[in-house]
Amino acid sequence: MYRLSKTINLLLFGVFLFFGLSISVRAQTPNHPTAESHFETARVLGLSESQEETSLYDIELKNKHRSTVNSYGDVLATGSSIFVETTDGGKHYYYVAQNRTKILSFLVILFVASVLILARRKGLRSLGSLLLSFLLLFLVFIPALFKGYDPLWLTLFFGLFVLSVSIFVTHGMNRQSLTSFLGAFGSILLALALLVFVLKVSSVSGILNEDFQYLAIQTKESLDIVRLISAGILIGVLGVLDDITITQVAVVRELSSHPHMNLFEIFKRALRVGRDHISSLVNTLVFAYVGATLPLIMLISLMDIPWYILISQEFIFVEIVRSLVGAIALVIAVPLTTWLAVYVFFKGIKEDKTSLESACAHEHH
Repeated sequence: MYRLSKTINLLLFGVFLFFGLSISVRAQTPNHPTAESHFETARVLGLSESQEETSLYDIELKNKHRSTVNSYGDVLATGSSIFVETTDGGKHYYYVAQNRTKILSFLVILFVASVLILARRKGLRSLGSLLLSFLLLFLVFIPALFKGYDPLWLTLFFGLFVLSVSIFVTHGMNRQSLTSFLGAFGSILLALALLVFVLKVSSVSGILNEDFQYLAIQTKESLDIVRLISAGILIGVLGVLDDITITQVAVVRELSSHPHMNLFEIFKRALRVGRDHISSLVNTLVFAYVGATLPLIMLISLMDIPWYILISQEFIFVEIVRSLVGAIALVIAVPLTTWLAVYVFFKGIKEDKTSLESACAHEHH
């Protein structure tokens, strides 16, 4: 059964990948300068000149050619590696960023090694599903957005595939996985309906900061920024929904071994476990958003504006909505998945040959 689920998921991925590649070839891409940009790595030789807004550094490229670039205030250590850009065939070079690929490669290797050491085969399947999800994101989802497809429908399409990969590939094709998938996807649908309602009645324009303004200009305002924001909020919830739904199904399966416990009692006890899980995951999700917006929170604390006016500012309002909708989706997932496990798929879950240990040993994606 697991081999069948793996084959089905790979076939689905192939179809989606083909769809995405065909889109990416025809995608409406942002306007780029007519001059062809060429990026290279260079080694910093030392500081040449420093003024108020100018920091000139001598650099050496791989071909031993030497030049001078302005770091625009960035402090570059002698001997460090940087990225530079040229648009005139190497006559002039412009500083882009410091080369941080080595430290990122180290962290990625450490992450993969820790997952494989602790989770072993299931960790390998989890990493595989994560890789497939990222390929779908960059090869299908983003090109389709530039093509002009509706962000919300695309997010449902993307969420459907990501959830199926993360649940079925990691945990196998069984009734527990199916119940978990339906509970998670049902929560996404309810969260989507809530998002559309909230953003519509609150008259959100979508221009939250300079990044959104630049994106709108570069795509000639072909993107629906408001619906794009909604899509981003839903994607942020995907990673934790499979965790909480798998846990609820596993709890129901364990309780099903008690012969003298009726369905209502199983539902009530499983829901009790879900409440504890909700509290920890809601805190995790909300503080993840808080951590990502810490500079914004510090800026808000310096503003001499009443709080009820501050929270109505669009860029602050959207961040609050992002946290609350994500938390609501998690809360909905617990009773919905528990109800499906107890009153719809209970007989199949009870007879499922997959061990409880396999169902419970889940990872976050």
